[in-house]
Amino acid sequence: RWVPVGQALRRRNNLAFDHARILIDAVERARAKLEYTTLATAFCGPRFTVTDLRNVYEVVWGERIDPRNFHRKVTNVENFLIPTGEHTNKHGGRPAALFRRGAAETLHPPILRGS
Repeated sequence: RWVPVGQALRRRNNLAFDHARILIDAVERARAKLEYTTLATAFCGPRFTVTDLRNVYEVVWGERIDPRNFHRKVTNVENFLIPTGEHTNKHGGRPAALFRRGAAETLHPPILRGS
């Protein structure tokens, strides 16, 4: 049956054979790929806010990210995010710009965990 990754990792003794190690390695690989690729945009809709994208990073990395630093980093990576010219107020507050995925496949500079 399907269970959240965190739950499976907390119950790793219930996993058969070396499946706990496989799961740990897979989670770490996904976390690392978010640092240097545009993979996170695959988990967003066709149009998304920087907050939507930051939420992907926070869920996968399991840590809070400073919103202002994150916004600055992702909007400064060439061809990572393309502005649509549209806005939404789905997160409350002032309207947020909507973006779509750009053609970039790697991030330079990378967005590192804990920074």
